[in-house]
This record gives sequence, structure tokens and C-alpha cells, in this order.
Amino acid sequence: MKTMTPMMKQTLLYGSSIALMKGISLLMLPFITHHLPQAEFGKLEIVSSIAALGSILVGLGLEDALYRFVGGQNEANERKRMAARIFTLTLVVGAFVVPAGWMLAAWLDAFVPGGLSTYQLRLVLLMLALEGCIAVPLGWLRMQNRATAFFTVAVGRALLHAGLTVVMLLMGRGIDGVLEAGVIAAITQSVLLTALQIKDTGFGFSKDVSKQALIYSLPIMASGLMAFSLNGLDRWVLADVASLEDVAQFGVAAKFALAVVLLLQPFGMWWMPKRFDTLYGDNGRENATRFTNYGLTLGMIIAVIVAFSAPVAIQLLLPESYMMAAQFTALLIAAALFKEIAELINLGSYAGETSYAQLAINAISAVVAFGTLWMWGEEYGVYGILAALAFTQGLRMVMFFCVSQHLYYLPYPIFSLLFILAFSLLWLSVSQFEWSMITRITLTALAPLSVFMLAQKLGLVPPLSLQKLRGQAA
Repeated sequence: MKTMTPMMKQTLLYGSSIALMKGISLLMLPFITHHLPQAEFGKLEIVSSIAALGSILVGLGLEDALYRFVGGQNEANERKRMAARIFTLTLVVGAFVVPAGWMLAAWLDAFVPGGLSTYQLRLVLLMLALEGCIAVPLGWLRMQNRATAFFTVAVGRALLHAGLTVVMLLMGRGIDGVLEAGVIAAITQSVLLTALQIKDTGFGFSKDVSKQALIYSLPIMASGLMAFSLNGLDRWVLADVASLEDVAQFGVAAKFALAVVLLLQPFGMWWMPKRFDTLYGDNGRENATRFTNYGLTLGMIIAVIVAFSAPVAIQLLLPESYMMAAQFTALLIAAALFKEIAELINLGSYAGETSYAQLAINAISAVVAFGTLWMWGEEYGVYGILAALAFTQGLRMVMFFCVSQHLYYLPYPIFSLLFILAFSLLWLSVSQFEWSMITRITLTALAPLSVFMLAQKLGLVPPLSLQKLRGQAA
């Protein structure tokens, strides 16, 4: 068996930490849904969407500025000096947001959906004020190749938050307790990371660097706001056109759809860093296309598995009041699949000289999402929201494919890919039928197997060979 290289170990640690941070919330779902009223869980989903939006606004894209400006320095002391300046800027922003958020919470309460109390909104804003003090030091750890420290601090916060949430809910603190647990975990993580950052780089402030960093980060922040229209705005619209109970059902289904992203992440962590090396290497276009086909096939297989297994998990693990969530999973899984496909086939758009194509596609997607979410949501309720998300992600996928092929052509077997995608979507539709538990479990195995066999028949993946696998592992 080949030993793992340092690069592979770091990739594994980073990928595992991200997967665990997201996966722990999914593992906590049965406990939380049994200890929170459905409307309260709906409020918690609104809180998560506020946190997603607020982290974009408060973070100001300074983590990306860290990568850009520190990465541009060759001398070690200058890298530390630049990191200190950007970190100090995040402290300044946080020091402004804490009192401003505390004072403005009562006023903002009137504009936030879900009927959150002023106290709850203050807790959310307090967590957001700490995000910059967390994101930049985490970015610095990655730049220093300190994967173990990154894993420990990141996963440690998720575990601490989960443990405190259990305690708070058992004490009967409800949603206030969940938010208080989040604040305690965020404060603990920010204190540890601040101490590590100060030990490494100290403090520093430069008006010129701050100005450059903010100018560089604003377009990144704008891109983040565009992404919010596809991941966060849906809860706000749903709270406005339906009820918090519907938001709760939607949130449960969305967490199961997130499994598609989590399960495909190991492939992404392996492929994304090497895709340009592959593209510009010998037989680059053919090899890049081949590996992309592997990822696309894997994504469709995972989507089919999740589509059939999610209703089983909802039925077995969650309260009976959440059974409606099983009817929402297929469209959300389709949206997640379209999003992951877009991430795999967008290679051509990044192979050009500029990133204007990606910005234009994301801007169009944001406008379409905003319009369809409100129009279809008001007309059809939760199913309108689901259809809007799937439609917009599908449109984004098509735009990325067309633009990428125009900018840097790759020889995709288009007919084969369309055929297997249609076949996978057919299985997603079938997963919504009323099946017995035994039948559904059987289909959880047979449906993805049929997708894999079709992919082999179409030449998208090579035939399985145990001898070949043994040879690669040796």
C-alpha cells in the first residue's frame, strides 16, 4: 500500500474538517427536531440564512484578500506583516459591528422574517461580528500548511457547539439556548485563533493596505451576495409566503440534499487542485474530460442514493410531523446535483484570461433566482420555491457549460451525458412515489447500480476490474 504524501494528508484533513463541520449539523438533526417545536426549528432556519448573509457582509471578503496580498509576498517577514495588517482590519470591523449590532438589533427586527426576538437577533449579530476574527486566522493556518491545527480548531468548534446545544435543549432553553451555544462556541474559537494569530504575526495596521484590501474584496463580497439568492433567500421568501412550519420542513429536506455535496466533496478535494495541471498537460483536453466524466457520474450516483435513502432516514429518525419534508427532497437534490455539475464543467470558463464570464453567469442566476423565488413562491408556495431553485441551478449549469465550451472547448460526449442525466432525474422522480420500506431500501441499492452500469455502457467510466484496483493500491 502506498504511503500518503504530505499533500494528500493535508487535503484529507481539510476535506474532512469541512465535511465534519457540515455533517455534524445533519447528525444533530434528529435530536434537535425532537426537542424543538416545528415553528422554532423554522426560526432556526431563518437564523442560518441571516448568518449566511451576515457573514458575507461582515467578512467583507477579507479572507480572500489575505490569500491575494500575503500570497504576493515572497519574504517571510513581509508575509507576516501583511497578514497582521489584514487581521487587524478584521478586528477593527468586528469592534464596530459588536456595539452597532447590539444597538440596531431592535430596529433591524422589523425587517427580518420569522419573528425573531431582539435578544435572538443580538446573539446572531454577535456571532457574525466574530466571523472575521475566525475566517482570516483559519485562512492563515491554511497558508502555513498547518492542516492539523485547522482541523482541530474547526471541528472542535462544531463539536463544542453540538455538545452545548444538547445541554441547552435538555435544560429547556429552546432556540435561545441553541443560539447561546453558538455564541459560546464562536467566542471560544475566536479567542483561540486570535491567540494563535498574534503569536505568529502580531498586530499591524496600514491605511493603504486596508484600502487596497477593501477595494479588492468588494467584488468578492458582491459575488457572495449573488450566491445568497440561491442559498438563503429561499427561507426568507418561504417565511413570507407560507409559515415557519413550512420553513422547518424545507430546512430538513435541504439538510438531506446537502448530503450530495458532502459525499461528492472528496472527489472535488482531489480533482480541483490538479485539474489545470491535467488540462495543460499531455493530452490535456482528453484527460480533463475523462476525469470530469468520472466526477459527473459519481455525482449522479450519489444524488440517486440520497433521493431514495433520505425519505427512509426522515421516517425512521425524525418526528412524524416532519414527514412532509420527504416530499421536498427530490427537487432540492436535483438543484444540488445541478450545482455540483456546474462546478465540474466550468473548467473552460476558468481557463481564460479573466473571470468576467463567471461573474456574468452568477449575476444572471441571481436575478433569475430572485424573480422566480418571489413569483413562483407567492403563486405555488413551497413547491414554487423548490421549482425556482431547481430551475435556476439548472439554468446556471447550462450557461456554464455553453460559455466554458465557447472559451475552451473540451470533447465531452454530450449525448451520453444528457442521456445519463435524464436517466438519473427519472430515478429522482421515481423516488417520490409511495414505496414500502423494503422496496425503497432495495431501490436505494439497485437504482444507483443501474446508473453506474449505464455509465459503463456509454463509456463514461471504465469497467470495474478488481485486479486493476489491487494494482493501483499496491
